[in-house]
Amino acid sequence: MKTIFFFLLIVTTQINNSKAQSFSFVESKVQNITPTCSNYDEFYVHMRNEKMDSLRMQWKAIENPMDSCWKYQYSMCDNQNCYSGIPSTTTTMISIGSGDTTFLKFGNNGMTHFSGTPVVKILVWDMDIPTEMDTIIFYFNICPDSVACTYSSLSAELFLNKDEVKVYPVPANDKINLTYPILNSGKISISDLSGKEIILIPADGISSSINIQWLTKGVYYIHLLENNKIAFTQKIIKL
Repeated sequence: MKTIFFFLLIVTTQINNSKAQSFSFVESKVQNITPTCSNYDEFYVHMRNEKMDSLRMQWKAIENPMDSCWKYQYSMCDNQNCYSGIPSTTTTMISIGSGDTTFLKFGNNGMTHFSGTPVVKILVWDMDIPTEMDTIIFYFNICPDSVACTYSSLSAELFLNKDEVKVYPVPANDKINLTYPILNSGKISISDLSGKEIILIPADGISSSINIQWLTKGVYYIHLLENNKIAFTQKIIKL
Protein backbone atom coordinates (compact mmCIF):
# COMPACT_ATOMS: atom_id res chain seq x y z
CA MET A 1 0.00 0.00 0.00
CA LYS A 2 2.86 2.40 0.86
CA THR A 3 4.48 1.68 -2.53
CA ILE A 4 1.26 2.60 -4.36
CA PHE A 5 0.88 5.75 -2.26
CA PHE A 6 4.39 6.98 -3.04
CA PHE A 7 3.92 6.12 -6.73
CA LEU A 8 0.74 8.20 -6.89
CA LEU A 9 2.48 11.02 -5.00
CA ILE A 10 5.33 11.10 -7.52
CA VAL A 11 2.97 11.03 -10.52
CA THR A 12 0.82 13.82 -9.03
CA THR A 13 3.92 15.94 -8.36
CA GLN A 14 5.15 15.47 -11.91
CA ILE A 15 1.77 16.48 -13.34
CA ASN A 16 1.64 19.62 -11.18
CA ASN A 17 5.20 20.52 -12.08
CA SER A 18 4.53 20.07 -15.80
CA LYS A 19 1.63 22.55 -15.55
CA ALA A 20 3.73 25.05 -13.61
CA GLN A 21 6.56 24.72 -16.11
CA SER A 22 4.51 25.01 -19.29
CA PHE A 23 6.79 27.91 -20.32
CA SER A 24 9.65 29.87 -18.83
CA PHE A 25 11.00 33.38 -19.39
CA VAL A 26 14.38 33.79 -21.08
CA GLU A 27 14.63 37.48 -20.18
CA SER A 28 13.13 39.06 -17.08
CA LYS A 29 9.35 39.40 -17.20
CA VAL A 30 9.81 42.83 -15.59
CA GLN A 31 11.33 45.18 -18.16
CA ASN A 32 12.70 48.68 -17.52
CA ILE A 33 12.61 50.37 -20.92
CA THR A 34 14.92 53.28 -21.72
CA PRO A 35 14.40 54.20 -25.38
CA THR A 36 17.02 56.01 -27.43
CA CYS A 37 14.22 58.51 -28.06
CA SER A 38 15.00 59.56 -31.62
CA ASN A 39 15.36 56.07 -33.15
CA TYR A 40 13.37 52.86 -33.46
CA ASP A 41 14.01 50.49 -30.54
CA GLU A 42 12.95 46.91 -29.87
CA PHE A 43 12.62 45.29 -26.45
CA TYR A 44 12.06 41.51 -26.39
CA VAL A 45 10.72 39.11 -23.80
CA HIS A 46 11.24 35.52 -24.99
CA MET A 47 9.36 32.56 -23.58
CA ARG A 48 10.63 28.97 -23.89
CA ASN A 49 8.34 25.97 -24.35
CA GLU A 50 9.04 23.62 -21.42
CA LYS A 51 6.49 21.00 -22.51
CA MET A 52 7.17 17.82 -24.43
CA ASP A 53 4.57 18.81 -27.02
CA SER A 54 3.76 22.05 -28.85
CA LEU A 55 2.98 25.32 -27.09
CA ARG A 56 0.56 27.96 -28.33
CA MET A 57 0.46 31.07 -26.23
CA GLN A 58 -2.13 33.80 -25.88
CA TRP A 59 -1.78 37.32 -24.51
CA LYS A 60 -3.50 40.65 -23.98
CA ALA A 61 -2.91 43.99 -22.27
CA ILE A 62 -4.51 44.18 -18.83
CA GLU A 63 -3.15 47.64 -17.98
CA ASN A 64 -2.12 50.22 -20.58
CA PRO A 65 -2.29 53.91 -19.58
CA MET A 66 -0.52 55.05 -22.78
CA ASP A 67 -3.23 57.38 -24.05
CA SER A 68 -3.48 59.34 -27.31
CA CYS A 69 -0.34 61.34 -26.46
CA TRP A 70 1.63 58.17 -27.18
CA LYS A 71 -0.31 57.28 -30.34
CA TYR A 72 1.78 56.00 -33.28
CA GLN A 73 4.93 56.05 -31.12
CA TYR A 74 4.80 52.44 -29.99
CA SER A 75 3.72 48.95 -31.02
CA MET A 76 3.64 45.36 -29.82
CA CYS A 77 4.60 42.29 -31.88
CA ASP A 78 4.37 38.57 -31.24
CA ASN A 79 5.72 35.74 -33.41
CA GLN A 80 2.87 36.22 -35.91
CA ASN A 81 1.69 39.84 -36.08
CA CYS A 82 2.53 43.41 -35.14
CA TYR A 83 -0.01 45.81 -33.73
CA SER A 84 -0.09 49.59 -33.52
CA GLY A 85 -0.46 49.96 -29.77
CA ILE A 86 -1.12 46.96 -27.51
CA PRO A 87 -4.37 45.00 -27.96
CA SER A 88 -6.59 44.52 -24.91
CA THR A 89 -8.40 41.64 -26.60
CA THR A 90 -7.02 38.10 -26.50
CA THR A 91 -4.41 37.48 -29.21
CA THR A 92 -3.04 34.07 -30.20
CA MET A 93 0.54 33.36 -31.30
CA ILE A 94 1.80 30.73 -33.75
CA SER A 95 2.52 27.45 -31.93
CA ILE A 96 6.14 26.42 -31.25
CA GLY A 97 7.78 23.06 -30.63
CA SER A 98 9.23 21.64 -27.45
CA GLY A 99 12.28 23.63 -26.32
CA ASP A 100 11.69 26.43 -28.85
CA THR A 101 11.09 30.06 -27.95
CA THR A 102 8.40 32.57 -28.79
CA PHE A 103 8.33 36.27 -27.91
CA LEU A 104 6.57 39.54 -27.30
CA LYS A 105 8.34 42.64 -28.58
CA PHE A 106 7.69 46.23 -27.61
CA GLY A 107 8.82 48.70 -30.27
CA ASN A 108 9.04 52.47 -29.94
CA ASN A 109 9.55 55.05 -32.67
CA GLY A 110 10.87 58.39 -31.48
CA MET A 111 9.29 59.16 -28.11
CA THR A 112 8.73 62.89 -28.71
CA HIS A 113 5.74 63.40 -26.39
CA PHE A 114 4.28 61.62 -23.38
CA SER A 115 1.55 61.60 -20.76
CA GLY A 116 2.02 60.45 -17.18
CA THR A 117 4.40 57.68 -16.13
CA PRO A 118 3.09 54.55 -17.83
CA VAL A 119 3.43 51.03 -16.48
CA VAL A 120 2.11 48.53 -19.03
CA LYS A 121 1.08 45.04 -17.93
CA ILE A 122 0.51 42.14 -20.34
CA LEU A 123 -1.07 38.85 -19.40
CA VAL A 124 0.41 35.72 -21.06
CA TRP A 125 -0.65 32.08 -20.85
CA ASP A 126 -0.58 28.67 -22.49
CA MET A 127 -3.91 28.34 -24.29
CA ASP A 128 -4.04 24.67 -23.25
CA ILE A 129 -3.75 25.66 -19.58
CA PRO A 130 -5.70 28.95 -19.38
CA THR A 131 -5.69 28.93 -15.57
CA GLU A 132 -1.87 29.16 -15.47
CA MET A 133 -1.23 32.83 -16.30
CA ASP A 134 1.75 35.12 -15.89
CA THR A 135 2.31 38.86 -16.27
CA ILE A 136 4.93 40.83 -18.20
CA ILE A 137 5.46 44.37 -16.89
CA PHE A 138 7.04 47.24 -18.84
CA TYR A 139 8.28 50.29 -16.90
CA PHE A 140 9.07 53.30 -19.12
CA ASN A 141 11.74 55.93 -18.64
CA ILE A 142 10.66 59.18 -20.28
CA CYS A 143 12.95 60.59 -22.97
CA PRO A 144 14.58 63.80 -21.67
CA ASP A 145 13.52 65.82 -24.75
CA SER A 146 9.91 64.59 -24.74
CA VAL A 147 7.13 67.08 -24.21
CA ALA A 148 4.25 66.46 -21.80
CA CYS A 149 0.96 66.69 -23.65
CA THR A 150 -2.76 66.13 -23.59
CA TYR A 151 -5.08 64.70 -26.21
CA SER A 152 -6.22 68.11 -27.43
CA SER A 153 -2.67 69.32 -28.17
CA LEU A 154 -2.03 66.39 -30.51
CA SER A 155 -5.50 65.72 -31.85
CA ALA A 156 -5.49 65.37 -35.63
CA GLU A 157 -9.14 66.40 -35.69
CA LEU A 158 -8.34 69.69 -33.94
CA PHE A 159 -5.19 70.39 -35.93
CA LEU A 160 -5.79 69.14 -39.48
CA ASN A 161 -9.12 67.57 -40.35
CA LYS A 162 -9.92 65.24 -43.22
CA ASP A 163 -11.27 68.07 -45.34
CA GLU A 164 -7.92 69.88 -45.22
CA VAL A 165 -5.79 66.89 -46.26
CA LYS A 166 -6.26 64.62 -49.27
CA VAL A 167 -4.38 61.33 -49.69
CA TYR A 168 -4.78 59.49 -53.01
CA PRO A 169 -4.97 56.99 -54.55
CA VAL A 170 -5.75 54.44 -51.84
CA PRO A 171 -4.87 51.63 -52.46
CA ALA A 172 -1.78 52.68 -54.43
CA ASN A 173 0.90 50.94 -56.43
CA ASP A 174 3.51 53.43 -57.64
CA LYS A 175 3.02 56.66 -55.73
CA ILE A 176 0.96 58.40 -53.06
CA ASN A 177 -0.17 62.00 -53.56
CA LEU A 178 -1.02 64.47 -50.81
CA THR A 179 -2.52 67.94 -50.71
CA TYR A 180 -2.54 69.94 -47.48
CA PRO A 181 -2.46 73.49 -46.06
CA ILE A 182 0.82 75.41 -45.90
CA LEU A 183 2.79 74.24 -42.85
CA ASN A 184 5.50 76.15 -41.01
CA SER A 185 7.73 73.14 -40.37
CA GLY A 186 5.91 70.29 -42.06
CA LYS A 187 7.12 66.75 -42.74
CA ILE A 188 5.58 63.65 -44.27
CA SER A 189 6.27 60.30 -42.67
CA ILE A 190 5.33 56.75 -43.67
CA SER A 191 5.58 53.98 -41.07
CA ASP A 192 4.79 50.27 -41.03
CA LEU A 193 2.38 48.58 -38.64
CA SER A 194 5.11 48.14 -36.03
CA GLY A 195 5.56 51.92 -35.92
CA LYS A 196 8.94 51.84 -37.68
CA GLU A 197 9.47 54.95 -39.81
CA ILE A 198 10.33 54.07 -43.40
CA ILE A 199 10.04 57.41 -45.22
CA LEU A 200 10.52 60.96 -43.93
CA ILE A 201 10.48 63.94 -46.31
CA PRO A 202 9.71 67.68 -46.02
CA ALA A 203 6.11 68.75 -46.67
CA ASP A 204 6.88 71.64 -48.98
CA GLY A 205 4.24 73.88 -50.57
CA ILE A 206 0.71 72.50 -50.55
CA SER A 207 1.22 69.12 -52.23
CA SER A 208 3.65 66.23 -52.47
CA SER A 209 4.05 63.01 -54.43
CA ILE A 210 5.89 60.07 -52.84
CA ASN A 211 7.33 57.11 -54.71
CA ILE A 212 6.22 53.92 -52.94
CA GLN A 213 6.90 51.48 -55.78
CA TRP A 214 9.78 49.93 -53.83
CA LEU A 215 7.73 49.26 -50.69
CA THR A 216 6.61 45.72 -49.86
CA LYS A 217 2.90 45.08 -50.39
CA GLY A 218 0.89 45.70 -47.25
CA VAL A 219 -0.64 48.25 -44.89
CA TYR A 220 1.17 51.42 -43.77
CA TYR A 221 0.42 54.70 -42.00
CA ILE A 222 1.11 58.07 -43.57
CA HIS A 223 1.51 61.02 -41.19
CA LEU A 224 1.70 64.78 -41.58
CA LEU A 225 3.88 66.33 -38.89
CA GLU A 226 4.09 69.95 -37.80
CA ASN A 227 6.95 70.90 -35.48
CA ASN A 228 7.69 67.16 -35.12
CA LYS A 229 4.19 66.45 -33.78
CA ILE A 230 1.66 64.31 -35.63
CA ALA A 231 -1.11 66.51 -37.03
CA PHE A 232 -2.78 64.03 -39.40
CA THR A 233 -2.67 60.26 -39.90
CA GLN A 234 -4.26 57.96 -42.47
CA LYS A 235 -3.90 54.27 -43.22
CA ILE A 236 -2.71 53.43 -46.75
CA ILE A 237 -2.39 50.17 -48.68
CA LYS A 238 0.49 49.35 -51.01
CA LEU A 239 -0.56 46.98 -53.82
